[in-house]
Amino acid sequence: MNAPRQGRVPGEKEAARPVEGRRRYTQWLSVLAGPAAMVATAALLLGAALLLNLSLTRLTQSRQLAFEAATILRQAAEIRADVRTAETGQRGYLLTGDLRYLEPYNVAIGRLWAVFGQLQATVRDPQQLQRLVDLKPLIQAKLDELARTVELRRQSFDAALAVVQTDLGQRLMEVIDARVQELEAAEQAILDARTGVLENDANWATRLASVTGLLALLSAVAGALWLANQRSHARLLGAERRFRMELEGQVAERTKQLTDANEELDAFAYTISHDLRAPLRAMHGYAEALAEDFGPELPEDGKRFTKRIQAAATRMESLIQDILSYSRLAREDVILRPVALERAVDAVLSRAAERIGEVGAVIAVERPLPDVLAHAPTLGQVVENLLLNAIKFVTPGDRPQVRVSAEHHDGRVRLLVDDNGIGIAAEHHDRIFRPFERLHGAETYPGTGIGLAIVRRGIERMGGRVGVEALPDQGSRFWFELDAAGGVEHARG
Repeated sequence: MNAPRQGRVPGEKEAARPVEGRRRYTQWLSVLAGPAAMVATAALLLGAALLLNLSLTRLTQSRQLAFEAATILRQAAEIRADVRTAETGQRGYLLTGDLRYLEPYNVAIGRLWAVFGQLQATVRDPQQLQRLVDLKPLIQAKLDELARTVELRRQSFDAALAVVQTDLGQRLMEVIDARVQELEAAEQAILDARTGVLENDANWATRLASVTGLLALLSAVAGALWLANQRSHARLLGAERRFRMELEGQVAERTKQLTDANEELDAFAYTISHDLRAPLRAMHGYAEALAEDFGPELPEDGKRFTKRIQAAATRMESLIQDILSYSRLAREDVILRPVALERAVDAVLSRAAERIGEVGAVIAVERPLPDVLAHAPTLGQVVENLLLNAIKFVTPGDRPQVRVSAEHHDGRVRLLVDDNGIGIAAEHHDRIFRPFERLHGAETYPGTGIGLAIVRRGIERMGGRVGVEALPDQGSRFWFELDAAGGVEHARG
């Protein structure tokens, strides 16, 4: 009997063919998967690198634009400071006739146009360029006015003073300040916008660097590219760090400039205190000695001239003292404590009793007066200036009538000083609080023109407000507001 022959089942070969095809397809995919993954990773890395490079380019551009904006702000501040320095030197020369005060004047003028030219070369914005075009003739007009008063001072103090009293220089300075502030505000807005772009670019660069690092980990072949990306990221951080250091350096430089300016003001005050007061006292003393020892022998003109020398020396001494007081208010720290307003008013009335008696003034104080949060010496100085002004600016022949009262306004105390004086036109209400501003000649109403400036600066240093309500020939009401005393003590620098 024949045994059956061993062999494949019918149809087995045909069934195995699809399985083998699937196996070969899987092997083909596995062979291509690695290179495909590498190509995909490389493409992603390349795209990330391109985006990162674009971000770095934008970051560099934003950094340059921000640096230019900071440079423009610094140069604008220098121009305004130079004009102020020239004006300070001119004022010093007008007051003293000492040529030393023309040294900072000449240096500031020589430097001003150089800085202005640099600023014009730096500015790119068309509107900012137009502002510079408008600003240039104003600065030139201000310098011409300074030069004219300096030249007149060499000939006659009165002639120079007459030009100063026209207020042309002050108005020019106010317009220049306003134009420079407008330019600075516009440039600051540009700087803020560009800084925002800078920060946005830095954030995007950081995110792209992170994505690049993650993609680099997907493939061992991409390791070298990952390291290169890390180095690029380090360069980005280094560029940002250097930019921040440059900004910090600019801030430090501007701080130093402000410090130097304050030191120059201190030196100016020291010069006034020590170099000018001694000669003035000598003038006053010699004039008194001349009047006492040789008075009977002097002709009438000689006696009159001697009295004028004494009066001029006394007025100059008062002016110097007021300038020093005004300067000290800007520098010294002000510690605010609860102060009895009524006690401060009584102290002023006691100190000024002789002057009040001389003019026959009647001063009524509506008691009680509340306590305020203030710096006692500064508050006394403010009240004294307001009361002395109230009894001084009256129509000749009238008896000064002054009323002192207080009101409460939302946690603040307002002190009111009403008088029956000559009043003030509405257009001069703000002007009278500026230094050296006078509405009347010194012969009619003696004074230095700094008293109300001291009042405003003192009140503002104590965190308050000051103002006036007045009309011509209808008296005046001067007022200031301070926080009501609540037992809190703090310092204002």
